[in-house]
Amino acid sequence: MNTPQDASNTDAVLDQQFSLLRKDLQELNTPVAIEQTLLQAFAKQQAKDKKQARSRRLRPWLAGLLTLSGSFGLVMLTVMFPASQHQLTPDSTTVSSTELPPFVALVPLERLNNETPSMLEAEVPAAWLASLGMPVSPEIAGDMVQAQMLVAADGEPLAMRLLK
Repeated sequence: MNTPQDASNTDAVLDQQFSLLRKDLQELNTPVAIEQTLLQAFAKQQAKDKKQARSRRLRPWLAGLLTLSGSFGLVMLTVMFPASQHQLTPDSTTVSSTELPPFVALVPLERLNNETPSMLEAEVPAAWLASLGMPVSPEIAGDMVQAQMLVAADGEPLAMRLLK
């Protein structure tokens, strides 16, 4: 263990070494030109550090501005070109007889194979399509939709395809 006497001896040795160092430093005479060169180098380094610190403070602000402007641009594109303008179902004027969409089965396939269906064209309410599990947008829920249907002999619809 260190005793108080050991600590005082250590302090005395350190004091002696520091006084020798101070004495040697006082004897050194640095030329004035070197001192001025060092001061100029330190000033340049400080100016460079301040400039870098200023640019680092600007970067988060700039990133926020870019994010905000990008979001605004996406909103404007959505307003100018809404998705509801795109026609998802084929129009009867553009559908040729070779490009008709496939039938959608409304009953199990086994029943379709056992029946001899007849085909008829009809206008059906869009709300009725929703009751069959087909997706219908609320905008056209009250409209009539052109469809071709395969029906059984008793009149029950077996399959359907939308024309319009």
